[in-house]
Amino acid sequence: MLQTIFPLPSVEDPDAASTLGEYIAVGYQVRARCTHAGCNHNVNLNLVVVARYLGTGHGTKSEDLEPYFYCPSCRESGLADDNIVFTRYAPTAPSCNISHRWVADRSAA
Repeated sequence: MLQTIFPLPSVEDPDAASTLGEYIAVGYQVRARCTHAGCNHNVNLNLVVVARYLGTGHGTKSEDLEPYFYCPSCRESGLADDNIVFTRYAPTAPSCNISHRWVADRSAA
């Protein structure tokens, strides 16, 4: 029998989502991007993995996430590595409620 990795909250208004758990439940994606001139290193965040470390109740504002992320390219070059911005992308699937899809199995993050 499959079990969920962690309980996800029900979200009434997707625009009011403000925690990692709510972002996962709604289907938002978050991209982290370095704004250092000439770098622009960027990556899509795996919110399930981030939520496993920080908790589903952790905030998703930039000031909530910034302490946990840095730019590896800038750090390797000896530049300031804390010029990270986070962009939220709304789900594009017809059904926004994907909480039933996040189930634990051997390949879970």
